[in-house]
Amino acid sequence: MEELFVKNGHFAGKDGTVYQLRGVNLSGSAKVPSKPDGTTHFDQTLTFYNHRNVSFVGRPLEENQAAEHFDRLRKWGFNFLRLIITWEAIEHKGPGKYDTEYIDYIERIVALAAKKGLYLFIDPHQDVWSRFTGGDGAPGWTLEELGMDIGKIRDSETAIVHHHQGRNYRRMSWPLNYQKYACGTMFSLFFGGREFAPDTKIGGKNVQDFLQDHYIDSVIKIVRKLKKYKNVLGFDSLNEPSPGWIGKKNLGEFDGFGFGKVVKTSPFQEMYLSEGRAVSAEQAYMLGFWNLPAGTIRLNPSGVPLWKRGQQCIWRNHGVWDYDPNGAPMLLRPEYFYKKNGRKYEFYSGFMQPFIKKFKERVQKVESRFHIFIESDPGKLELEWKESPKKGHGSVVNATHWYDISVLMLKRYFSWFGVHIFRQKPIFGKENIDKAYEETIRMIREMSEKNMGNCPTVIGETGIPMDLNQRVAYLKKDYDVLEKALDRVMKAIEKNFVNFTLWNYTPDHTHSLGDRWNEEDLSIYSMDTPTAYDEDGGRAVRAFSRPFPITTKGLPVALSFDMERSLFKYSFRQEGDLFPETEIFIPGIHYKNGFEVLVNAGTYQYDSRAKILKFKGEKGILHYGITILPSKKSLFREQDRVKVVSNIQKRKIR
Repeated sequence: MEELFVKNGHFAGKDGTVYQLRGVNLSGSAKVPSKPDGTTHFDQTLTFYNHRNVSFVGRPLEENQAAEHFDRLRKWGFNFLRLIITWEAIEHKGPGKYDTEYIDYIERIVALAAKKGLYLFIDPHQDVWSRFTGGDGAPGWTLEELGMDIGKIRDSETAIVHHHQGRNYRRMSWPLNYQKYACGTMFSLFFGGREFAPDTKIGGKNVQDFLQDHYIDSVIKIVRKLKKYKNVLGFDSLNEPSPGWIGKKNLGEFDGFGFGKVVKTSPFQEMYLSEGRAVSAEQAYMLGFWNLPAGTIRLNPSGVPLWKRGQQCIWRNHGVWDYDPNGAPMLLRPEYFYKKNGRKYEFYSGFMQPFIKKFKERVQKVESRFHIFIESDPGKLELEWKESPKKGHGSVVNATHWYDISVLMLKRYFSWFGVHIFRQKPIFGKENIDKAYEETIRMIREMSEKNMGNCPTVIGETGIPMDLNQRVAYLKKDYDVLEKALDRVMKAIEKNFVNFTLWNYTPDHTHSLGDRWNEEDLSIYSMDTPTAYDEDGGRAVRAFSRPFPITTKGLPVALSFDMERSLFKYSFRQEGDLFPETEIFIPGIHYKNGFEVLVNAGTYQYDSRAKILKFKGEKGILHYGITILPSKKSLFREQDRVKVVSNIQKRKIR
């Protein structure tokens, strides 16, 4: 495969050909072990705490089925993967003990992806720190090294874990763990241990250095294996990093967000909760940051401490809080994570960016061409990168995620209601929502252009829950609502001409288990979905399998696709000395009766096997417009390979 470089905000070939990369995250179930099966729906009482003896080989997909899945993705038009790995998958056995069988497995998957024509980047994934704190990512021993007893997380109520709660688990409650003790503490230490916990050391190292070094060392094991593969564009620094409690203005107050009924514990309450003190916590019905009181609830009534015998809360050790003479918890330093000597802490510039630089230096020391895909708190536009890439070194890539959190969290789609994540406000009216979607993607792209040296933009995650509106698609076999919800996302992406990887494609997805993690169900593929030729197990295929320009020798100007009319429009102009050309993927699902092509100038040829229209410009013509639309009597039939010469002037694209 051709090696890709960074040029003028795009990925490009050596000659300057612009590539548009469209793909998926592979996969949702890569977050959990394959042996024993870590699907979070299952009762794992007998295996969960034996976390050093697991295997992730077979995640994200079984090796003997990989070719089938890659062929399906290519058929739908995808040419890009965000390949999910976890720190736990590499180093679950203990500090410095690596799973070489898993590392070799990942290399074989990447090699096969190259043969199938798929570019990719590696994502060391995490959500709310680890499986043991309600998500995925870090090995269990990271908590144990700090003196936490992960077998007491459930009864101390310091994390919300799916398999602990079983059928009582409330969908999309896992993000609440960012407000809970175990996750909040681990991220505060990972990014700010030297500043906030200088006395906490493991093996002679400050906890921050211990955790970051082990994390990066584990990723480097994968970097060394994959440095020879040209289809590997680079590595994500860390999925959706959390500041923990860094930046919290008042540790005595809850300032998080949620959807539905939420228990509102402050960081201070979580601190003494961890020491086995019962907490009377407020409850509220929340819609994002807006809430309505809903009484109180008593947490940890049995007084179970999270800590091993002889250990206590790290933040009490550092004077953040203590007990008064009567034994009642008292908060001593409410602004501990907010400011010091009058200077406010800034998470990205003070903690996240130094970590990214450290990660980038270590990765590029092994393979200089690898790009570093970076992201920060997904609800903020705070990325900044002033460093110019060294000659022969990869760039940074803006890999910010974007979802409509009202659709994601409520699992409801209304054409007239949405939420603007960056402005933190609800949006009403279909046209206003369409504009808000386009604006949010534009804001992400402009961050790349203005604050990150005009680097490429990859929307690292976006998508919709496929169990929208009480699983109407499954129960009534009606995918219309899914197509409309996802089409709205796709149109905003096309308007801004950015790259993306949808969340997600899970090969072992079923309707009952979803993505096999925390009741999530966003996979565009399911083993339970009918396998007609075009759909082939896909869900909302009409929305994500769309025409698009794979490569362009020139400068892209405008791109749009009307899903309901299967009307595709693309315009580009000549750039430099490159002779204008483009290759456009044309999926059969939109043109079952064939299609017509309208151009203002140039020639084109259709490769029916690859489903690619190859267009060439003319001397003296700088601007080109291409329209593709369905035709009852097609110019192109699937069994034909034909060439049509220029100047179909029925419609001129501007």
